[in-house]
Amino acid sequence: MAVNISRFHEVFLYQSRAPVPELLADLKVLGGLDARAEAQRSALAWGGWLTTVPGGVMALLTYGVWAGAVNADEQLSDAGLQLLKVTGAVGGTLLAVGLCLFLWRFALKDRDLDNRRYGLAQVLLQRLQVDLSPDAPVRLKLDLRPPDLLHKRVKQDMVGWWNTDFFVDPWFTLETRLADGTFLRIRMVERLQKRERSKTSASGKTRTKTKRKGFARLEVSVRVKPERYPGLERLKARATAATRLPRRVELERVRVAVDRLSLRARLSDEWVARPEKAADDPEVPTFWRQALEKDDASRTATMMLLSLYQVLGYARRRAKLQAARGRRGTV
Repeated sequence: MAVNISRFHEVFLYQSRAPVPELLADLKVLGGLDARAEAQRSALAWGGWLTTVPGGVMALLTYGVWAGAVNADEQLSDAGLQLLKVTGAVGGTLLAVGLCLFLWRFALKDRDLDNRRYGLAQVLLQRLQVDLSPDAPVRLKLDLRPPDLLHKRVKQDMVGWWNTDFFVDPWFTLETRLADGTFLRIRMVERLQKRERSKTSASGKTRTKTKRKGFARLEVSVRVKPERYPGLERLKARATAATRLPRRVELERVRVAVDRLSLRARLSDEWVARPEKAADDPEVPTFWRQALEKDDASRTATMMLLSLYQVLGYARRRAKLQAARGRRGTV
């Protein structure tokens, strides 16, 4: 499904049910829109500074010369007065143009998307593609709006001395049926706290402090046919022990039922979709070393899915072994 660009720029939501190649093509379009918005905002910022600063300097110099002449009761010559008018007009024009460029840049803020969000979808789709039938549909839902929008606020409360707004942003959902018939669902929810407090000093000055605190929850679940995996509901302890996660990622919850398995992990709010280089590469720049220290969401999701399949494989082997023993017992 081709992306309706005008509609997307109104809502910044993407939802589609299509084969992986079509979804990847749409995500490539979203990446292009984001790159163009970033380039536009960067150019507008440069243009704003290159016009606002000279314009402000020229306007201040014009005012300073005029004010100095008035205070000294000196009369400027006609040529000097004309130059002062031109300089003031040019400075004021540059200042106004610069402010307009900054306002334009601010208006494009919503179009500058969080690269991690559509980047995570791209990585997971590419990895899942090998386990899907060629035309298998995948349902993908992305909310590319910021997590601190008003309608995402769930409550307001006090945390210690802080006035706190709590936000919940269930921005990512991926659902599909794998080639072996297993139904897979991957969800990611970001939770954010925006805290603020004010303090008045003895001199009467009021200082306001703000800070943000948050984390992300990644959940991977599979639904299977109970007759293929009998006794699955009794394997919670094994599922917990079999789960492998990247360093610093915390396993929050394990759920096991007759026909499904689910894992939920907690990541830092500064997670990355996928680091581009290996951590042991001596030529890795400092920027990438810092990025590699952050929680890798795509690797976490992959490891969670592999952990679930280890449990399913164990349940399947145990069922076959019990069936074989039953047949031998009846002979």
